[in-house]
Amino acid sequence: MPYTEVTFLIEPVDPWRDLLMTELADIGYDSFEEGPDNPKGGGELKGYVRSDRFDAKALRQLLSLRDPHVQVTWQEREIADRNWNAEWESSFQPVEVGRSVRIRADFHAPAEGFMHELVITPRMAFGTGHHATTRMMVQAMLDLDLRDKDVCDLGCGTGVLAILAERMGARHCDAFDIDPGAVDNAIDNVARNGCSRIHCAVGVADALEGRQYDLILANIERNVLLDAMPILSAAMRPGAALFLSGFVVTDRHMLAQRAREHGLELAERLDEGDWALLGCRQPLNSTQG
Repeated sequence: MPYTEVTFLIEPVDPWRDLLMTELADIGYDSFEEGPDNPKGGGELKGYVRSDRFDAKALRQLLSLRDPHVQVTWQEREIADRNWNAEWESSFQPVEVGRSVRIRADFHAPAEGFMHELVITPRMAFGTGHHATTRMMVQAMLDLDLRDKDVCDLGCGTGVLAILAERMGARHCDAFDIDPGAVDNAIDNVARNGCSRIHCAVGVADALEGRQYDLILANIERNVLLDAMPILSAAMRPGAALFLSGFVVTDRHMLAQRAREHGLELAERLDEGDWALLGCRQPLNSTQG
């Protein structure tokens, strides 16, 4: 199957390259290469999509190409077929979050000295641990006691956060993603890590209606988080935690305001580069749900 390579020149590169990559993945792009940055703060991104899925009109509708705070130019060319998974896997390196969590592929050797070592097959889906938002989610989770808790991983990607939740003692974890390919990958990874208390399914925020959790992990796009806040807050038991990520630091105030509007208390605030995490709590005296 031939592929189309689209080369984007972006200025400024942060945080727009990562935001553009996320939007491109949502419209079918399945591999990326980050090019060199220039002294003026610009940079390059190459995205690859099957030629039968290339849609110039859909490209022009992306928010990160229309935002007035960024300048983006792009050009496309069709290229011969390549073994994309093999190339992506060859560049995948283990990710370590302190000495607590190590995320590796099955072709990497195990390492001693980590509390949790997770084996994730990299299939070009988000959630390997390489993205700042995933690492912050892991960091925030490590401060919680998840023994006998019910957890939801919304936008689960490879399932890495759900797997970590079970390793930390969670009683049950629902892992939802809008992408059927990501769910299939998560199911494989759950089995590979010997997990038995994780349910993976295709779903969006509506899947949480009528359910109750002690921890909700939502590492998705800002506008989706804003729209989903009523459902997320209603699915939290008294004292439950909600970790939000997938947005940049300058947008955190919007999520904080929406969380407060739905009765949540603000807690954790983590940053890595331009990316942010916001932790919230459902008050113990809440009558939600």
